[in-house]
Amino acid sequence: MLGVVAGVTVIKFLFAANTFGTNDVRYWLRFTDAVRDHGPIGIYGLEFNGALYNHPPLTSYLLQLISWLDFHGIGDVPFLIRVPATLADVVTAVLVFELVRRWHGLAHATVAGLLVALSPVLIIVSGFHGNTDPVFVMFTLLSAFLLVAYRSPLTAAFAGVSYAAAVSVKLVPVMLLPVLLLVAFRSGWRRAVAFLAASGVVMAALWGPVLLTHWRDFSDNVLGYQGIDIREWGLVKFVEWLELPEGFTDFLVGPGRFIALLLCAVLPVLMVWRRPAALGPAVGVAFGLFLLLSPAFGMQYLVWPLAAAYLVNVWLATVYNALSSVFLILIYGTWNGNPYPWEWDVARAFPIATTRPYVLAVSIWLALAAVVVAGLLLLRRPRPGDPGGPANDDSLTVLS
Repeated sequence: MLGVVAGVTVIKFLFAANTFGTNDVRYWLRFTDAVRDHGPIGIYGLEFNGALYNHPPLTSYLLQLISWLDFHGIGDVPFLIRVPATLADVVTAVLVFELVRRWHGLAHATVAGLLVALSPVLIIVSGFHGNTDPVFVMFTLLSAFLLVAYRSPLTAAFAGVSYAAAVSVKLVPVMLLPVLLLVAFRSGWRRAVAFLAASGVVMAALWGPVLLTHWRDFSDNVLGYQGIDIREWGLVKFVEWLELPEGFTDFLVGPGRFIALLLCAVLPVLMVWRRPAALGPAVGVAFGLFLLLSPAFGMQYLVWPLAAAYLVNVWLATVYNALSSVFLILIYGTWNGNPYPWEWDVARAFPIATTRPYVLAVSIWLALAAVVVAGLLLLRRPRPGDPGGPANDDSLTVLS
């Protein structure tokens, strides 16, 4: 499997080195210049015409590193911005293998690891699109793995560091804090304290300076971000197609998103409360449900549940992976004016204007819904020791 992962990584690097990418890369060029001139904290006080800097603090420090490398001639920004996601995908494929092996066995784990590594979705988003979404996915899965695979407080501390890094790249994993804390507390209060202390130190170091100096800008642009105005996905699009009153959309974009966040936080806790070894599937359900209910959408968002879906059900996740891959090849081919990925260079994004992509988008949404339902069905299964249940729940074996 590692040979396949290495080969795909080379392809992504070649893709990144020989293409410009999407309009997001243009934004990163402006953001990198801003960090160079004003620093990773000062960027939050700036306005960008036609763009919004809505990224948590770790991304700002990443841009500072990219700026330094660019200044010293070690790559250019369009290439360097795609390096972290490409490297993150390597770790993600290995983590999927390890986590699926503990839940479904070696054969399923091998299939899952390979299909994540080979996913055209990840090749396109990491090697071409240019964004940080695969990075926070990797840090989130690493945090979960460290909690389920080892017992020591030290590894729990590393899990806390990894979780803090994840939410410092994008806010999406904030929904997983309750279930990660539940797992940590169940394995001993020392591990829970280590997780909280380590994550708290990292959050204070990364977030503290920004919150103290640019609270209003950070609150409006990062914490209050509601996505772009073009909404081509999920419930909001269904409301439009059904010609329901505009108030439904306002609810989904406004208070409804907090209800969705609450569901994505509570349901994984219920899963792990009933099945203590089910952290992997719980993470998959959280990511899947979050995207299902999200009123915002970007093509790179399809990465969010892709790897974690394999922790729920390998075959349903593969359907989601395949449909999403076809969808992205179609969309990015249109944006590039060329259907063949090996001839892509500059993608100019514009709204979906034909029926076929929407048919695929609905199919993807339904496939993801199937993944979530499969995960939630774990709530109906007997717990270990219950009448009719398994004698012991070793599906996510803890290593000593």
